[in-house]
Amino acid sequence: MVGRWLLLLSGEEVVEKVHASVPGMVQKDECLWLYEMAKLCSKGVIVEIGSSAGMSTICLALGSKAGNCVDVYAVDPFNGGGGTPDPTWWDMSHEGSPDQKYYVNQGVSFKPFWDNIKKFHVEDIVHPIIEYSELAVKKYPGKPIELLFIDGDHRYNYVKLDLDLWTPFLIPGGIVALHDSTYVGVKRAIDEMDPMDFEKIQGPIFHARKR
Repeated sequence: MVGRWLLLLSGEEVVEKVHASVPGMVQKDECLWLYEMAKLCSKGVIVEIGSSAGMSTICLALGSKAGNCVDVYAVDPFNGGGGTPDPTWWDMSHEGSPDQKYYVNQGVSFKPFWDNIKKFHVEDIVHPIIEYSELAVKKYPGKPIELLFIDGDHRYNYVKLDLDLWTPFLIPGGIVALHDSTYVGVKRAIDEMDPMDFEKIQGPIFHARKR
């Protein structure tokens, strides 16, 4: 249950509390945007790819609780941050199969994340999947997604993979948001999104609405 003191605060005040006490790279205006978008969700769940210490996860969950209380799935290997020691590196515009990827250290940084989740009393609707995105999708229960926030590995091949794997769960009218949209790999993946399938929208966080 959300702490009663949070119920007395505006969205801006809630985000200020989260941003001041939970580490992360998401800016305050971006956190507020996530909060407000989550508040609108009613027809599907929220999925976040890349949760780190939980700043954006908490904003999504608190927004959800201020609205219709839909579930939030937090996908992250919680491997201590950064990429894998020996990541797959290939360009998906080329033919051929990627090299083997090594999946290591899953869960080593999960406790600080979950401590932050509990601090803001959203553990009842946050469902962590402690895996790399392409493995987590196999464990995902398949629920329709209304808001998908992608903030994982920013290299093109991984952003493209996240889009390919997770956007099929989006409901019509659902939103996919991509953090750091000016990064080369993220921008390239965005540029390649089919305008027949997605309406692209600029905002505090770049997002696209599924047609």
